[in-house]
Amino acid sequence: MPKWIAESILSLSFLVLGIIFWVASAPLVGRSPHLIGPAHLPRAASVLIILFALANLSRVISQRAKNCDKLIPNIRVIVGTALFASYLYLIPVLGYFYVTPVFAACIMLLLEYRKPLQVILLSGGFTLVAYIVFFRLMSVRLPV
Repeated sequence: MPKWIAESILSLSFLVLGIIFWVASAPLVGRSPHLIGPAHLPRAASVLIILFALANLSRVISQRAKNCDKLIPNIRVIVGTALFASYLYLIPVLGYFYVTPVFAACIMLLLEYRKPLQVILLSGGFTLVAYIVFFRLMSVRLPV
């Protein structure tokens, strides 16, 4: 299978996934759709998924139009998606504060950020900032 077909199928799959998330998140918004709150986060994520899928699809089409079949297969996308899926699965099992620093460190290593001390400090710092902002300041209960 040519690479451009595989990337097109992947982009279309993410587009469908974003639309499914958009439809599935409708009950979360509730009776007051004009008030923005934590219930709108799945909708925002679905919009981002849809936008990135459309951007990637347009990139694939434009490169194909230029007769440039030199699309680089990117295994990082598959590994990143698997990491994200395992992150979503492990949050209810182990808790946000244990899983998030590990996930953040894995993503940084996946993106080839190789300074170990900074990876540890950034992943722990991100979790600490999320704890302070969401749990303490906004009183949003995080899965612990």
